[in-house]
Amino acid sequence: MAAIARAWGLLLLLLLLPWLAHGSSIKSVPELESRMYASLAGFPCVRWLNLTGELGCANPGHGAVSAPILRMGDALDSPATVLVPAESFEEFVDRFGDDKNVVGVLVENGSQAPGFGASDDARFPQAEFAPYENQSWVWNPFGSGMMHRRLNFPVFFLSSPENIELARRLASQNVEKGSKRPANVVEFNDVMQTTKTGTPTTESCLGELSCLPLGGYSVMSTFPPVNVSHPTVKPVVLAMASVDSATFFRDVAPGADSPMSGVIALLAAVDALSHVPDFDSFLKRLVFLVFTGEARGYLGSRQFLAQLKKGAFADYGLTSIHQILEVGSVGQASEATFFVHKQATAAAVDTQQIIDALYLSASSTDSTVKLANEDNPGIPPSSLMTFVHNDPTVAGVVIEEFDTAFTNKYYNSVDDNSSNVNLPSLVVAASLVARSLVLLASDNNLRFDSPIFESIQVNMSLVEEMVNCFFGTSPGMRCSLVESLMTASHDVANHYVGVFQADPSVSPNSMPEVIDDTTRFVWNFLADRTALPREDLHEKCTLVCKNPDEVCVGATQSQLGQCRVSSTSSCILAGKMISFHFSQLSNRSGCHTG
Repeated sequence: MAAIARAWGLLLLLLLLPWLAHGSSIKSVPELESRMYASLAGFPCVRWLNLTGELGCANPGHGAVSAPILRMGDALDSPATVLVPAESFEEFVDRFGDDKNVVGVLVENGSQAPGFGASDDARFPQAEFAPYENQSWVWNPFGSGMMHRRLNFPVFFLSSPENIELARRLASQNVEKGSKRPANVVEFNDVMQTTKTGTPTTESCLGELSCLPLGGYSVMSTFPPVNVSHPTVKPVVLAMASVDSATFFRDVAPGADSPMSGVIALLAAVDALSHVPDFDSFLKRLVFLVFTGEARGYLGSRQFLAQLKKGAFADYGLTSIHQILEVGSVGQASEATFFVHKQATAAAVDTQQIIDALYLSASSTDSTVKLANEDNPGIPPSSLMTFVHNDPTVAGVVIEEFDTAFTNKYYNSVDDNSSNVNLPSLVVAASLVARSLVLLASDNNLRFDSPIFESIQVNMSLVEEMVNCFFGTSPGMRCSLVESLMTASHDVANHYVGVFQADPSVSPNSMPEVIDDTTRFVWNFLADRTALPREDLHEKCTLVCKNPDEVCVGATQSQLGQCRVSSTSSCILAGKMISFHFSQLSNRSGCHTG
């Protein structure tokens, strides 16, 4: 269980400029304010709570704080806001984290994210959820653990060169002025509120109703779609990835390689599979899962499993799951080499069938598949851990770009952006996943030279466009791919799990203000690609369809959607259980201070 203190507000730089002393003419209050203040754009570190206490950053009290701005290395002999290069941030915190003269910190965007190496997370991320005893294993050799430290002052990330240059200039002016003239002052105006007195944990915070639940929306899609009125039970192969990232600075969580490369590869694989004819004739059914909340305690997978045990899904249950294939970080595969991680306790025959499918698929995709080192303690941090906890013998594997430790040195960092993935690796991974899933659906009965197997082609242009949409700034989420399916709420995607605000009363498209853009895109994309083909014209729609087997796909501000036969669901991770066509998950697993 986790919680996060409210963290939005305005950071102002108070400039006491020479015009005050020279009698400069001021004609209005707005003009006075515009001369006195310059806003700095950036992103805050926020206060997190878990079952044991507080993490992250906050103002020491409940009000705004301010202090003159200095640069790291200047004499810190009085209260100050310190401008720190990103690569020196951990060193600064180690030296001055408890110094009462540190009122706040501005971090300059640099070549590296804060911390040792580049990753803000621990050296074994979320080790407490590992289904094995060795929790000292170093999966993340670049991890600084900064995400898990508690700082009693606000920290703000300056992302633009213009803001960094302004902050540097004003800090230098303060040094030149000394104590003879008014100082340039940074004011943190309600940017980071501290927690309510006596509520230092999620349990106490929720008990006092002083925080809101962390929450998001996972997406589930069955392929081929299931007849809701007359469902047919088949063995299920789960193909899954996770969509959320977490960094020291909440609102900068691109997660390009970890975890979004896995999402892109999975979606591209689904697109390729959508062209395979007669998929319903296969012995097994595919269920695609894109979880959110995984970076904060595996919220999505844990709640999916909880609802599965309760029999929430009409077309399959816990005993129906035959195999699991998870797509992890695949955006940096060296020489198209992927490693298959499995738990030693996994069912031998069914797990080997997954591995055999991957081996066979690799031989036709110019890629190499290797088993991960047997000296590893088990599977790496992944959603599969949730399923292994429930059943150590579950037949499942995770495909990764690494063997014994992460190769992504920007794991859970602001620098895990589009430059941290390469297109060929994503395309090969998608092809590997698509072909392996076809083999598993056929119970590995397809021949290597089967026309179906040979017909699977991954659309490289689609993969490239998804990279630009998810991680770009222009057009970003205004790209043509996204706009063909939905209207984005923001120009740039952020993959932070967010705060649960409300249940979508009709569909994921009905409340764009509370469901993040990436999740809504994934829902629409999967609903479109897994829908049954129809020769007649689709019924037009805005939110809902008359036929209970259909969902409204592709409705935007400028066009009506189409009713498509698709078993695609939006799964709530927090909030009350409600009953309608979209399968809802319910659990207040995390919280956010209101």
